[in-house]
Amino acid sequence: MAFNPKTEYTIVPKEISIKDFFEYKEDFVTRPPYQRKAVWSKKKKQALMDSLFRRYYIPKLVIREVRKDDTGTVSEIVDGQQRITTVQDFFDNKYPLPKSLSDLGNGLAGKYYKDLDTPIRKFIDKSLKYQADIIKNIEGPNNVDHQIIATEIFWRLQQGESLNYMEVAHAQLSSLSRNFIVKYSDDLTFDYDKYEPVDSNPDKLKFFSLLDVDNGRMKHLQFLARFLLIEKGEGYADLSDKKISDFIEEYKTEKGIGDYSFENEKIAANVKSNLNTFYNIFKDDSILDDKNGIKELSVEYFIISIYMLVRHLRMYYVIDDKTKGHIKNFVYDFYKRWKTYDESIDNDLLTFSNRRQQGESDLEIRDAILRQVFFKYVVDHQIDLKAKDTNRSFSELQRILIYRKGKGLCQECLRNGLPEKEARVSWSKYQADHVLPHSKGGETIIANGELLCAVHNLSKGNRI
Repeated sequence: MAFNPKTEYTIVPKEISIKDFFEYKEDFVTRPPYQRKAVWSKKKKQALMDSLFRRYYIPKLVIREVRKDDTGTVSEIVDGQQRITTVQDFFDNKYPLPKSLSDLGNGLAGKYYKDLDTPIRKFIDKSLKYQADIIKNIEGPNNVDHQIIATEIFWRLQQGESLNYMEVAHAQLSSLSRNFIVKYSDDLTFDYDKYEPVDSNPDKLKFFSLLDVDNGRMKHLQFLARFLLIEKGEGYADLSDKKISDFIEEYKTEKGIGDYSFENEKIAANVKSNLNTFYNIFKDDSILDDKNGIKELSVEYFIISIYMLVRHLRMYYVIDDKTKGHIKNFVYDFYKRWKTYDESIDNDLLTFSNRRQQGESDLEIRDAILRQVFFKYVVDHQIDLKAKDTNRSFSELQRILIYRKGKGLCQECLRNGLPEKEARVSWSKYQADHVLPHSKGGETIIANGELLCAVHNLSKGNRI
């Protein structure tokens, strides 16, 4: 018997007019969820148009047929995103033909599509085509196995590309940690229900608007991954590129595609809370606008060190509006010292600068130096930091006494005018709540505790 393993899909060659990619854009998913968005320069786009006109060899497109419903499919571009967007932009008059085409006639070089003579436009519309391989039989948009195969094909085609480790991690669709990182730090998102890319992301954390760091090579995703590693290590961790890759791999699951449940993990919730606090400290900086982040927040290891300080202060101190102002002023003061220090006399800043790597010991040493300088700043400026009660949870005895004090009735239900019969809460369902929230300095003592039902406790959050 001949050895002949069963194939997982079939490939059908096809010739497609380049005009089709412009006229019927809705039929093509040019950026699947496992791909990054990349933009060729005008020079590179024009070079491709030169090759098309001269009928030079152009590698085949690789397209996966995806079935959206019983009557319709879309073409997912596994390989060839830039070749397609290049011709779409040309037909949309976003750039002219290259001057290198002048030897083919006077009516080509430097001309936009709209300005070309009819015979040339007809030649482009009818004669210029891409060759493509259409992948069939892995067409399920929500089929995990089909998505994994499509992603594998994509990565095998990219082996010669100079992709960084974060771009590789971005394609691990079945990783729950990857999904969280992409959801809250990428500029783009993907609508799995409509199966189409979305060139915006309403879930991206506002923190990233503070950074004077471009996200072109997924630097924002890298930041969020490193913050998660810090929380996972409970303060200090190896933040190297390999550890990020391992972290993405660790959370890969069989049914992970489109699963955003990682945000329910404690480390994910902590990172979001820390970054929201970070944002609220600096959000009113006058430098901030649509094009500019805060200039002091442009160096990765400095930003990570400030995150560590904010994380520590949020854990142990009440960060009210006045304290936010003090933290912001300190960071700007420290930045100025960092950029102007004398190596011969300022050993702290010399050590801080020399420990710029992402190793665990580097992170710990920078954090210790920054924290020491901060608390000296607090003393020198006579700043009153209000410490939190580090005991967040009521003891069993305190819970019993608070329940007895409230007579088994939800105090918020009573305040809302409900009769005692409807306000009654069983012991198994009652929650002891801080009247003055713990995050605002409320102590974990009976006098600051009251009986609430689960609904009112959850809806209250950290409000007074």
